[in-house]
Amino acid sequence: MEVMTFNIDKDRRNLVDDKQNFSIDFHDSKYNWLQARQYEESMRQVEVHVVHGDGSPVDLTGMNPIFEGWLPEGLYRIIDAKHSVMIDAQNGIFRFDFPAPAFQVAGSYKQAFFRLMKDGKSVTTLEFSLDVMADKVISGLVPSDYITPFEDLYFKLKDYIDKANGDFDAAMAQWKKDVANLITELNADVSGINLTITEIKTQLSALEDKIKADGLLTLADFNILKDELLNRMDAVEHQDILNFRNKLKYKTISATIYSDSESISGDQLNHIKATGADLALITMVTVDDANDSSPTDISVTTFNDVIKRAKDIGLNITMLKPHLGIAGQHDSFSRKDYLPDDPDGFFENWKDLMIHYADLAKNNGVPILCVGCEMFNQTDVKYLTKWQDIYNTIKAKYPDLLITYAMSQYEFFEFENQGQIASVVDYIGMNIYPSYIASEYKSGLKVSELKGAWWNDWNGNQFMEQLDEYYDEYQKPIFVTETGLMPYKDGLAHLISSYIDSNEKENYDAQAIGYKAALEAIAKDSHVIGVSIWHASKPFSFISEDVSTVTPSEKVLTQYFKGGKI
Repeated sequence: MEVMTFNIDKDRRNLVDDKQNFSIDFHDSKYNWLQARQYEESMRQVEVHVVHGDGSPVDLTGMNPIFEGWLPEGLYRIIDAKHSVMIDAQNGIFRFDFPAPAFQVAGSYKQAFFRLMKDGKSVTTLEFSLDVMADKVISGLVPSDYITPFEDLYFKLKDYIDKANGDFDAAMAQWKKDVANLITELNADVSGINLTITEIKTQLSALEDKIKADGLLTLADFNILKDELLNRMDAVEHQDILNFRNKLKYKTISATIYSDSESISGDQLNHIKATGADLALITMVTVDDANDSSPTDISVTTFNDVIKRAKDIGLNITMLKPHLGIAGQHDSFSRKDYLPDDPDGFFENWKDLMIHYADLAKNNGVPILCVGCEMFNQTDVKYLTKWQDIYNTIKAKYPDLLITYAMSQYEFFEFENQGQIASVVDYIGMNIYPSYIASEYKSGLKVSELKGAWWNDWNGNQFMEQLDEYYDEYQKPIFVTETGLMPYKDGLAHLISSYIDSNEKENYDAQAIGYKAALEAIAKDSHVIGVSIWHASKPFSFISEDVSTVTPSEKVLTQYFKGGKI
């Protein structure tokens, strides 16, 4: 039996050079490796020793070792929580008996390691080299994902039917109950849930073919059952039945310096601080018109004044976010229509500005820099190398500074074009503004009715699906760089202020329930790392003209931010 020793304190491995063609480099290391032949099962075992940096054993009492691997062809995965045997927990020793599905495909594993689970928490060993040699004499397993414990439960289905004396309805009722219990047990591991959903849908399709062939029940009866199960799985996919809440790392509210003469008020800073949020500091970088290639920044004096006043009241600044706009028009300029007459000159000017903002961020302890917002024509894929150059230049100077870009929905729904800017940031930024209802606000609306707009709003936008698609493609956290709504009765239906009667009285109840819906939706998606509420100024402001008043909207933000609900 092979013996592997993993030092969880001091191990070091060569970094991966090619992130697209992922493989671990073992060429100059003395680390663990294992070879096996295709279709071997159970007798291919390893004894695993887990130690600290000083050589003392890691106490594995109460831990469950799980083998996780990515097969050589890069399509299928093994997540096996079943085949480990604890030999000496206190001395950090367990045995793992590899199942046959681990050796389905010949070649070198893309990644292989052990995860040690206890009380919903985990630590992993580093990767080891796992090579599967071809067996050309016999053929065996068909490649597929192998995920315990769902595999065990799925293959019990025949036993359920046998025990039910052929009563298919009774057997399926018991199976569905066990599936529900399994998913509940997995609710602490969102990635496990997503894998389970995929596996269930795949297995249902296979089961349908088998039932058709064996004639166990009519196709009409099965379709009713299938639809019921798929609806249940869709509910799991949206995590509505799970007791899961995403806790954000970054909780911010936006406020803007519009010009050197129009800055952020002390009342705005105080109300932001009162909610428990940090400040996302927006600055208007102005151009003369939609074709001007030379943006002009605010003065450093004005910037430093806001920074000082925020720090004086203990308000943290999490993000700097310059917005391109027309001088004197606040933030009403449609950046989607910006077409500089000298694109190359614009990008040189913008790069210099972003380096300047990187200096400001680093000198003032601001962890995130947003290098652009809703600049649809400039994020055309033909300019991607320009953004890569901006990213590389900032990172060379400040490697710890986190970079994002705030995409509008016009951009992030263009996944293969403008959306590729997600490849040159650390956090994928998305400005998300659902239409929660079709008409004006009426009392009695429930948060549960409204939060579904994040999955499918009144205009047919599927924001959460798009958000998850970006995460799946780029494996980077999502920052909701803007979301919010105007405090008017039509605010739940319309984003653009031209729809709103400027003489209308504010309705903070409408805004408050919109905030709740947004934050509850975000709390159901583990891919989101941060949010910025838009905005501290009219027409989106949550702050009353009577600044001594705490609006219903501010109370909601305080409950979620300071109160820790998200």
